[in-house]
Amino acid sequence: SHCKMRLLAVAALVVACGRACQAEGEPEPAADQGGEVATMLPPPGEPIVLSDETFDQIGSQTEIMVVNFYANWCRFSQMLKPVYQATAAKLVDEPRVRLGSIDCEGQDTVQSRERNHITKYPTIKIFRRGVPLKSEYRGQRSPDAIAAYVQTLLAEPVLNVNNNEEVDGHVEKHRRVIIGHFSGSEHDNMGVYEGVAAKLRDDCHFVMYKGSPAAGDDGAKIMFKSKTHEETYIGDMNNPDAMLYWVTEQCSPLVREITFQNGEELTEEGLPFLIMFYNPEDHEPVVQFTDAVKARLSGERGQVNFITADGHKFAHPLRHLGKTKKDLPILAIDTFKHMYLFNDFNDIHTDDKLEQFIRDLHSGKLHHSFHHPQAQIEAQPTKAPKPTEEGEKNAETLAEKVEKAVAHKNPEVLEGVKKRQDEHQEHEEDDPSKPVPVKSILKNLKPNNFRYSFRHSDEL
Repeated sequence: SHCKMRLLAVAALVVACGRACQAEGEPEPAADQGGEVATMLPPPGEPIVLSDETFDQIGSQTEIMVVNFYANWCRFSQMLKPVYQATAAKLVDEPRVRLGSIDCEGQDTVQSRERNHITKYPTIKIFRRGVPLKSEYRGQRSPDAIAAYVQTLLAEPVLNVNNNEEVDGHVEKHRRVIIGHFSGSEHDNMGVYEGVAAKLRDDCHFVMYKGSPAAGDDGAKIMFKSKTHEETYIGDMNNPDAMLYWVTEQCSPLVREITFQNGEELTEEGLPFLIMFYNPEDHEPVVQFTDAVKARLSGERGQVNFITADGHKFAHPLRHLGKTKKDLPILAIDTFKHMYLFNDFNDIHTDDKLEQFIRDLHSGKLHHSFHHPQAQIEAQPTKAPKPTEEGEKNAETLAEKVEKAVAHKNPEVLEGVKKRQDEHQEHEEDDPSKPVPVKSILKNLKPNNFRYSFRHSDEL
């Protein structure tokens, strides 16, 4: 139901409609002293019609530019137009924001479409001073929701906190937080910290604790904190480049957590997952996995995504691996076609085991083993159990025992059998003996056919 790009010869047949990019009566752009044309920034309140020529010019002049990439033939693009128009009107009093629209079927928009990797319509992307945010807008398609999201992007890059409890609250909500501890309300290093935060505000969450007892003898300390890890910046506090590099490393980690909120974004990157499912009550395996990846697999960045997942929230993939929550932690590779199980999580500490698992992925050995299970390899994929009558036989055996117990009036045996029946029913959905195909489940987090459907009357 979503609108896919028409990558056919139709594009070559598009007839130039002569649409003007400027509104009627708008003054012509003036040439600057260097002879280049400087585009005048249209007033807020109306979506701006963009083209390859004006895209960068307008984007570079705007703190936040929201762009709707659409196609006129797409029904959902047409449905979004009045919503988008109303959003622009709602933001009319915000001079730092402009909403732009770009017809991706036009002859003068090919470069913008291809550069932004637009493959589905409508797609809403956000640009800060002309630089695209890593994530496109995936929220509710309503004027209130889009406007509220834009307001969060305009918020101060650093939020003030008053105690460690508030710091922990930010960690709980945002997972990865950079904390500036300062001894007082002013400090020479505050400006450097705030400058770094302004540059990386879309990649990480920054807070400032003034009057912090953790500020140390120098009166300033920069720290990173997550649920499982803390690290202190030990570089030059007066060197913005060094601090920027360190913070970037913390904010764009090699190992990332997958959630239902960012799952679509991670799967769209198209890289296979080395994914570790963990018990949310035990974070030690997360630390072990992260340390192992950093120490031995950092060279695989860009080839494999290293992911951790709450094994209670993502319980369904476990079943397709023939596992249950009781088996956590579990390590597997998901290629979005098949899942391959790493036999024993503790083997990540064994020399070359983890590296060989990745090499077998790249060489195709895991894929070959999946289709030729008779090939004995150490890190073989989980194969779907063959359909058997085992469950039915067990049920029959239980039933026979119940009847036998009743017949012999043996209440002790009867109570034991009923207890087993209740346990069997309680854990039935987690039963790894059930025949299931070992296909990728996380691929379902990718954009699907209903991605751009209206779920409610005000949502696209």
